[in-house]
Amino acid sequence: MPGKGPRLSAPSAPADLLRPTYGLVFLTGGVAFAVLSLWITRQGATVPEIDSRLHSWVLSHRSSTTTDLALGVTWGGATTVVLPALFAVGVLAARRGTDLAHRFGTGILLCAVGSLGVYVGLDFNHLIGRARPAVTDWAGPAGGPAFPSGHTTTAALFAALCGGVLAARLGPGRARRATLTGAVVYAAAVGWSRVWLGVHWPTDVVGGWIFGLTWSAGAAAIILLVRIHIGARQPGKAIEPHDRRGDPEVR
Repeated sequence: MPGKGPRLSAPSAPADLLRPTYGLVFLTGGVAFAVLSLWITRQGATVPEIDSRLHSWVLSHRSSTTTDLALGVTWGGATTVVLPALFAVGVLAARRGTDLAHRFGTGILLCAVGSLGVYVGLDFNHLIGRARPAVTDWAGPAGGPAFPSGHTTTAALFAALCGGVLAARLGPGRARRATLTGAVVYAAAVGWSRVWLGVHWPTDVVGGWIFGLTWSAGAAAIILLVRIHIGARQPGKAIEPHDRRGDPEVR
């Protein structure tokens, strides 16, 4: 019978498969965001018909009840809520037996990836400089240019990063599907709230979703490559998929 020895330093097949998956999402999302950004920029001060029609529909259908709901949901895209929550998820989601230093390290990493994504998103926001809907249409506070939506970007980053980490802990099954579904609903709800409050055009929200997912996929690809490289150089500290079911563990 084979004895217990150090784990293999070479990455497993599932880990190898994740790298092109993250890379493909990053490249596809990057192209989609670039195309949408260019299209928005070329519109100038003209509001695209799809934005104008949907915005008018929202103004004619929202009520005090749905507006109050949107005002509550929109907090899910506030950096003062999301960034501390990212740190907490990183600390709490670490596998059993992980020491406090590694838990804090995972929390700091998630928070740093999210923070940098928010910062870069704001840079694009100011660079494109798209005007928001008329202030008279607003049902909540807002500021700065419109595209991409900052709250939606932040919510998409939170959903993608937390969903990825928690899904890796759970492994395939109903719990993982429920977690990923919840992440999608979370990002979608915050995006809806920005349109419903009249502070963003619908395409601002689409841009936020695309940017948040693209940034998260790119960060995941880089982190995975770095961890695989470290594992290959340090036998015994290799990366294996969670319970050998396809997702790398984040320590």
